[in-house]
Amino acid sequence: MGILKAAVFLVLLAASIGFAVHNDEAVSLRYYFGLESISLPLFLWAFLFLFVGIILAGVAAFLTQIGLLARIRQLKKSVADLERKRNELKSRTAGL
Repeated sequence: MGILKAAVFLVLLAASIGFAVHNDEAVSLRYYFGLESISLPLFLWAFLFLFVGIILAGVAAFLTQIGLLARIRQLKKSVADLERKRNELKSRTAGL
C-alpha cells in the first residue's frame, strides 16, 4: 500500500510541476467594483485556490465532526437513562 501511495504522490507531483512550467505567465484577477489583485503566475493562483479549498473543506469537516460528537454524547446519555429506567423496572418486577 505504501508503494501505491508513493506512486500516486509522484504522479501528482509530476503533473503539478508540468502545470507550473506550462502556466508561468503572470496574471492579475479582476474583481467587482474595479478591484484588481497583484500579478502572480497562473499556477500560483491555481495552487492558492486549491489550498484555500482544502482548508475550507477541512474546517467544514471539523465542524461536522464536532456536531456528530455532541450528538453521540447526547445519545449515550439517553441510552444510560433508558438502561437505568429498565433496571429500575426489573428490580420492581423481581420484588413482586
